[in-house]
Amino acid sequence: MWKLVGAVLVAAGSGWLGLSAAAELTKRLRAVQAMIAGLELLERELWERGAALPELMAALARRCAQPAAGFFQRCAEGCARLDQVPFGESWRQAVEGLELLSPDAQAALLPLGEVLGRYEADSQRKALEHARQALEREEQRAQEERRRLGRVYQALGLSGGAFLVILLL
Repeated sequence: MWKLVGAVLVAAGSGWLGLSAAAELTKRLRAVQAMIAGLELLERELWERGAALPELMAALARRCAQPAAGFFQRCAEGCARLDQVPFGESWRQAVEGLELLSPDAQAALLPLGEVLGRYEADSQRKALEHARQALEREEQRAQEERRRLGRVYQALGLSGGAFLVILLL
């Protein structure tokens, strides 16, 4: 009886590990998609309304999905401390806090912090366009990775659990 309960627990545990690894890939994809949507909103708001950077960051924090909302919230808090810390540094720290994004995606976002609010509109527009295009490439990679590796993780978890059950019984 206890052997059977243990075998079921081992199978369920390894299956859960495979499924959670696949779910992590989905979370990474959604994080990239949220950041793309946030950059699109940022671009639209900058040129349609011409809002000031501090109020723009706070508005984006309210309108975006996580983790982009948290990112823009940290940027808005950084705008409140401009007398102590330059905006570029606050942006860099906020980008480093985006743990779900790959290092390539983070690197694409970093130069944007040095440009926003400091240079003419064309430079800001080009920097936003560059960052958005890099994130769109990252989104394609994440979709492919989720499609390819998600199935592998699920199959490994389930088959590994079945193998352990056979070994234990």
